[in-house]
Amino acid sequence: MVPNSPRDSRSVLFSSDMYSIIWYKDTLYRKEAVFECKISSANVESSKFDVPTPSIMKQAFLFLLLLNAFPGKSQTFVRSELPTQVSTPWELFYGPDSMLWVTESNGRVSRIDPETGDKTVIYTAPDYFGGSPLENSALCPNLSIGAGTLGLALHPDFQLPDSAFIYFMYSYNSGTSGNPATRFKIRRLKWDGNTQQVVSYQDIVTGISTGYDHLGGRLLAVKQHTISYLFVTIGDHGASETNSPQCYNPQTDNPNNFAQDPTTDNGKIHRYHMDGSIPADNPIPGNSFFTRGHRNPQGLVYNTNLDILYDIEHGDRTDDEINLLEKGMNYGWKNVHGFHDDDNFPGEAAYVSNYVPHPQIANDHLVEPIYSICDVPTPASGNGISWCTVAPSDGIYYKSTAIPEWTNSILFVTLKKGDNTDMELYQFKLNAQGTITPSTTQNPNPKKYFAEDQDLNGRLRDIAISPDGKKIYLVNNGGAASATDKITVYTYVEPPVVPYPNVGLKIMPNPSSGMIQIELPENKPYTLQIFDYRGAKLKEINDEVLLMNLDLSSFSSGLYWFQYESESMKRVQNFVKE
Repeated sequence: MVPNSPRDSRSVLFSSDMYSIIWYKDTLYRKEAVFECKISSANVESSKFDVPTPSIMKQAFLFLLLLNAFPGKSQTFVRSELPTQVSTPWELFYGPDSMLWVTESNGRVSRIDPETGDKTVIYTAPDYFGGSPLENSALCPNLSIGAGTLGLALHPDFQLPDSAFIYFMYSYNSGTSGNPATRFKIRRLKWDGNTQQVVSYQDIVTGISTGYDHLGGRLLAVKQHTISYLFVTIGDHGASETNSPQCYNPQTDNPNNFAQDPTTDNGKIHRYHMDGSIPADNPIPGNSFFTRGHRNPQGLVYNTNLDILYDIEHGDRTDDEINLLEKGMNYGWKNVHGFHDDDNFPGEAAYVSNYVPHPQIANDHLVEPIYSICDVPTPASGNGISWCTVAPSDGIYYKSTAIPEWTNSILFVTLKKGDNTDMELYQFKLNAQGTITPSTTQNPNPKKYFAEDQDLNGRLRDIAISPDGKKIYLVNNGGAASATDKITVYTYVEPPVVPYPNVGLKIMPNPSSGMIQIELPENKPYTLQIFDYRGAKLKEINDEVLLMNLDLSSFSSGLYWFQYESESMKRVQNFVKE
């Protein structure tokens, strides 16, 4: 809105041809007001209209302007929270059994009803170990040994009784109480769908290393060409030498130096069969690594249309990355940050031009990211709040057509509230090749969502999507003003967009305080829906009569939309409830 809008007003794009101006009962204005709207690059002429009477202003009131000059469609979401209590959740996965699967603190796996929020802890690892102060470094007293309950995946054929396996990653003590040695393992749980219980378990990968930072820890199970694989991310485990130079003496001991070394497990993405064995066609026989040269890969995404895998990882002060994963290839950390041709990091250009392929890896070469957030020279400031990195966590491929603008996109969530960054959802539109569509003024890419709710939502750790594509589930651990971890739900509401909103659909009287009569445009099967000013659907009627009486006395005062849709047409009409 521009300065001559009412004080305390706000504006909301409701659809491609509707714009809403909202103000509240404690704001009074003169009889006539003039408002000017500007949407993106499209200028719309000023519209004059009367301020509503005080009786109508008992509730928030909206005025609609028809804005045919503005192309495209916006997304309308209604925010809610499940009543579920969760503790340091890390993984959130919408299973084929129509339930949410979550990993929580202390080695727990939970199963949650996505509608009611009812939760059942289905398993707690008896050997979970949260690390010991005895493992802390005297050189780096502010950092503890990495531990926790991290990623989870379900077998791609989970619905088949013989393949009903749950995989999750957690920390355990591979040493003794007097000489502890924290490591991570992947445990496979056998699920009985009839009794809804874990009936057995097996450790399929053990001895996964840890460190003082950058743990990775994401799991992803996919079926490729009839073969199911389990992918695992492991971070470089090293505290940054630029941010914490005192933590290693000498710096050659820093584990991040070995992110490209195929003989170590850190700084890699690994690939296993679903029983924990190593595929024969991995880059090096007998070695679980699939790609190398990663810093802190916290996200794994599978593009089901193109059979492509991506990782999402944290950069160091700059260059959070989205990488398209190629078997055996080197993604450059810590010698290369982000794109290869920008030379934003000292020595980067020389390393790229003089790269020596690994003799055991076929066609080995450096691969640059398909996108880098914060592609700038490394800042000298040690204040992380000022860096332009967003701290991306997990992501998901959006295949559904329910939200048309999101179809064929990567979605990921972020953890950082900084000077110029928010805890929010990013949407990256992909092209037919599975890479990022170039950004334009008319169609910026990426687009960002839900930053306005970040103090409610907190540090967003993971995302899941309902099968119909209309519900976005987000889980946080920490960062919310309420200091609670929660599952937040954004429900997409399709806006009632029609070329001629008031033709053939009549509501009488309008305004009304109670009973109304609706005249429908045709006597054939139709759906009539009622939306409130936020875009939330309040009522749906399926009928084929031409005249209908409705009692709306229970509705609050304000503005509503009636949307009519049949096989042959779609109409919308607004209605004022007094």
